[in-house]
Amino acid sequence: MARVLMTGFEPFRHWQVNSSWEAVRLLGGRLRDVAAACLPVEHHAAAQAVRELIAREGPEVVLLAGLAPDPVLRLETVARPGPLAPWAGGVRRGRWGWPEALGALRSAGLPVRVSRDAGGYVCDTTYWAALGEGPRRVAFMHLPPPGPVWTPERAARALSAALAGAGLRER
Repeated sequence: MARVLMTGFEPFRHWQVNSSWEAVRLLGGRLRDVAAACLPVEHHAAAQAVRELIAREGPEVVLLAGLAPDPVLRLETVARPGPLAPWAGGVRRGRWGWPEALGALRSAGLPVRVSRDAGGYVCDTTYWAALGEGPRRVAFMHLPPPGPVWTPERAARALSAALAGAGLRER
């Protein structure tokens, strides 16, 4: 059982490398009691995988990450069901220390904004699924695409800072 579950996604569309998985993989090796997983980019398969990971690992904290074509980090505060439960309507709200995470990211000199729209793609539905798996701290952060500015190391630093919103620090 892991105290923290972190996930990223496999490459998709024209991105041969997904910054979310690269950052999760890098940071996962630095933290104690962490389970790290790479999710498929398909609504139902990703949702099922995250539900199974939560059931198996029983984490206190779940930090999901995805890639978005935005030059700044996005702390996603709201999830929508998309094709998982189109009849459900409404939203599920992330459970995180948003002010603490925002402060830690800004203190680290990382550009960040708070978002109430996780994009309606697999990121959104995976977040929705994770939030439905019981009362625990769950957040989603979109990372910019990989490149000279957003290296895997910088993206991992961003995830580490975001964990401050759950009261966790890198060892």
